[in-house]
Amino acid sequence: MKNIHLAINNQQSGPFDPETIKQMLSTGQADANTMGWMEGMDGWKALNSDEFAFLGIQSAPPVADASPPSSLRQKSSDGSPAQDPVQANSSGRSGTFAIGSAISEAFQFFKANIIASISWLILAIIIGCIPIAQLIVPLLGVNFFTSVKNFQESGKKMAIGDLFDFSRALDKIVGPIVIGTLIGIGYFLLIIPGLILTFMWMFAPCVQGDRTDLSFIEAMKVSSRIAKGKWLKLLGLIIALALLNLLGALLLGLGLLVTIPVTHVALFTAYAQCKNN
Repeated sequence: MKNIHLAINNQQSGPFDPETIKQMLSTGQADANTMGWMEGMDGWKALNSDEFAFLGIQSAPPVADASPPSSLRQKSSDGSPAQDPVQANSSGRSGTFAIGSAISEAFQFFKANIIASISWLILAIIIGCIPIAQLIVPLLGVNFFTSVKNFQESGKKMAIGDLFDFSRALDKIVGPIVIGTLIGIGYFLLIIPGLILTFMWMFAPCVQGDRTDLSFIEAMKVSSRIAKGKWLKLLGLIIALALLNLLGALLLGLGLLVTIPVTHVALFTAYAQCKNN
């Protein structure tokens, strides 16, 4: 049986075998309206279309094919049609994100990667208590975002070993420290400058996890461009995530083992939606 390419988070992923696709459907990484392509098809179609009947998800009516733009008729390096960014976007909005969707996807990631997610948090806490070794805590955070990216794009589950990727280690360590220091200075001087810097650079570690070829300064610039014009929505995201962690703290503090990883995944998901929409 042929393998299938998917359009996930506005990026072409795969190919995946049918059993992997079914697992992704069960974990919420894909749904019946996710666009797919396999060899022999003229273009991308929803997974609940007749071409994918062997997946057994035809209960919902298939999404009608839109008139493909020129970019959709092009071929990618593996011969599959290039997925058009607008068609792949399920939200239909350009350059923004949905708070509810970001949090929902974050919980889906956590459910599929419970042990690794909690292990990341516990490792960060333990290492953070060790002098000198605590310097790698920011690196663990950036690598956590990379694991989120890999899961969302290809279904690759997070492994604890992934957290200890020391490529571009200096940028992964120095970047978050510099950003945190500058934001802290902004809050110390006046609250407003601190908020502005928070909005500008809150996606920077996500950018580092997504685009590992960039320096932390370049990641800060990318974050600033993505956040431009979205400050009110970013404030809403911050408030929603703060309330989520407050709820976690009320559950004897144990809930934070869930809400802190979910908060980080939601932040990355919001960044990915902004980038891809």
